[in-house]
Amino acid sequence: MATYSIYTAGLSLNTHQKYTIAQAITRIHADVTGAEAYFAQVIFKELDLHDCFIGGVLLDEPHIFLNGQIRLGRSEQMKKQLLVELEIAIQSTSKLAGHQIWAYIDEISPGQMIEYGQILPAVGDDKIWFSTLPATIQKKLNYLNS
Repeated sequence: MATYSIYTAGLSLNTHQKYTIAQAITRIHADVTGAEAYFAQVIFKELDLHDCFIGGVLLDEPHIFLNGQIRLGRSEQMKKQLLVELEIAIQSTSKLAGHQIWAYIDEISPGQMIEYGQILPAVGDDKIWFSTLPATIQKKLNYLNS
């Protein structure tokens, strides 16, 4: 239900750093939103520093850009808390300064999302949605949550 895409520019994260960030993002998303951990996915993409511009000027130092797509229906306070906690976690692992980490949260209507082969539920209807999934998918999701 939440896809967090992390674009690094002028910076290579090692596997351990990616794992640490992915675990932190998953935990933060679950803690702040109340959604199950299996609803968070994290995707990393490395960009060349020379492919990034800010204000029309070539980027001159490493940056991380986070774009989080979440289901519509969360409060403004919840989204702000997500952003702050995500930025802190990324900063802690990457050792970049705050001004080098940019983060965005986009909201998508659940009816415009399919995961695990099913249209996603409205915020708060996760348990009902889960109960309609095939047993094999439920087993997989329970494993991901453990």
